[in-house]
Amino acid sequence: MKALDTSVLLALLEGDRAARGLVRKLRGVEIATTEANLLELSYLAALGSSHARSHRQEALERLRRRLTVLPIDARAVGNAGQLLRRGADRYPPTVLAMMGALEAGSCDELFTFDRGLARGRWKVRISLLSEKNPKERK
Repeated sequence: MKALDTSVLLALLEGDRAARGLVRKLRGVEIATTEANLLELSYLAALGSSHARSHRQEALERLRRRLTVLPIDARAVGNAGQLLRRGADRYPPTVLAMMGALEAGSCDELFTFDRGLARGRWKVRISLLSEKNPKERK
């Protein structure tokens, strides 16, 4: 199972070429994310005017139906605690919860634009996507 981080999910919602290319490349592979990632996207979708919020929430719901959503359950929290004890204390709780859920869900790889995640010591392989035009992402 392969997973997409919030940065990649957001890029998909924005129509980013690199993110869309990744999803095409993963065709036929189960693609997951976690409840923590969806929480971050839901927060972003709730910002702005009511018309913009509605449009973003509908797009997020369409995306959610295409993914396996891994829960932040007791196993994920237990894994997050182990990560914390292994020295991952520089990461916020949502990142630890995400990584714990990915481990609990037997995910083998996480795709992200976030270089900070690549510096961690995780059981899940981190694959960085390169940005064709970083200004597009901001």
